[in-house]
Amino acid sequence: MGEKGKKLSTYLKLSYGMGDLGFIFMVTMSNTYLLMFYTDVAGITAAAAGTLMMVGRIIDSCSPPFIGAVIERSSPKWGKYLSWILIGAPLIFIFNTVMFTNNNLGMPAKAILACIVYAAFCISTNIAYTGYTSLNSSLTNDPRERVQMSTMRGQGNALGKSLAGFLLLPMILFFGGGEMNSAGFLWAAVVAGAVCVILYLNLARAAKGKDIQYKENDTKAQEKLSAGEMLRMIFGNKNLLVLFLTDVARILAMLVTYAMFPYFFKYVANDINGASPFFGIVNILAFIGATTVPFITKYLSKRNAYIAGNIMLAVCMVAAIICSSNITAVIALISIGYLGYSWGNVVNTSMYADTVDYGEWKTGKNARGLYFSMFQLSIKIAAVFSTAIAGFGLSAVGFVANTEPTEKVIQGIRVISMGLPAALLALGVVLLLFYDLSPKKMEEIHKELEKR
Repeated sequence: MGEKGKKLSTYLKLSYGMGDLGFIFMVTMSNTYLLMFYTDVAGITAAAAGTLMMVGRIIDSCSPPFIGAVIERSSPKWGKYLSWILIGAPLIFIFNTVMFTNNNLGMPAKAILACIVYAAFCISTNIAYTGYTSLNSSLTNDPRERVQMSTMRGQGNALGKSLAGFLLLPMILFFGGGEMNSAGFLWAAVVAGAVCVILYLNLARAAKGKDIQYKENDTKAQEKLSAGEMLRMIFGNKNLLVLFLTDVARILAMLVTYAMFPYFFKYVANDINGASPFFGIVNILAFIGATTVPFITKYLSKRNAYIAGNIMLAVCMVAAIICSSNITAVIALISIGYLGYSWGNVVNTSMYADTVDYGEWKTGKNARGLYFSMFQLSIKIAAVFSTAIAGFGLSAVGFVANTEPTEKVIQGIRVISMGLPAALLALGVVLLLFYDLSPKKMEEIHKELEKR
């Protein structure tokens, strides 16, 4: 565990938040515009694009537990968890760039190559992000410091999405000479990847030598965990599994919205340029919401803050469907909803840290990297279904790229982009009712761990 009550510098906490800003700025490029790049630029059909992204994500989804196990057994010289950020960052840049590179291959070969590159990109994000999220637990075990780090991460996450919302589409159009073409997507991807790498390197500089698992006496305990013990620690931790499934539902709701709203603006609102301010405004509100978390958690437990946030966005999504003919109302409602969405997006990192301590209290062994790989796995599983839902959903309602949409297509885009996310958020609320790591219980766990 981290040192009791260890205080972290403001610069380190800011750098931690900026690390997620860079990562989210980069990954929003693929979450929001990759499907459209495949269908509208690379010439891959919606069904084929959905299939290749689903297959790539399935391959990718198998990697987090293995990556977590490798991290737990490793002792790299730059820090047990920090080292994996340094390894993953350049891989992210390379595969993100190649992913948005068009080629002259025939459609089947192009789709197969795109699937391989997409899977490699996703795996590289697993490597860096598992190391990144594990730092929340390894640097300190002070609950207030962890919440502050989680808040910084949530603020960076929201600000990264906001900047991506305002800047990515204009960047694509700028580099494409006013069009959404191959050159525009490629150079926007290069810039987004460079931002991610630079901010990860800044975090590495700020946290150098401070990763608690950098210490030799801690790594020895981690190396004793066998594969069987790791599996038992995962499936024997009810709260970890509940949090994992809740995150899958919440993140899936967000990814479906992000994948579908470019289509909403292009084919329903008839204004693709509206996507840029929409994503920017939504995430400004998410940033504000993340900023309120330390205040919210004074009155609500982390679990209840998560529940309240899910309910807020779900209600706003339903209201947006009712008002979907009024684009201004849609933007306003979903933006308000994202104030609440950010609460779960902030507190979940600290909640995962609590499951680490709970697991150590229950079993006597710490598997920090393994548990935080489950956080990354939740993102990957959500991404598998989001790309399948978006691709196959568009195909099912009769969508054809760059043609006038029928009423069936318009209604289908509305339901997929807002109705389904609302249902997933409601599912997350139900799941969290089974999470029982209250502040009082965690205080007792920490006291007992200190005695040990």
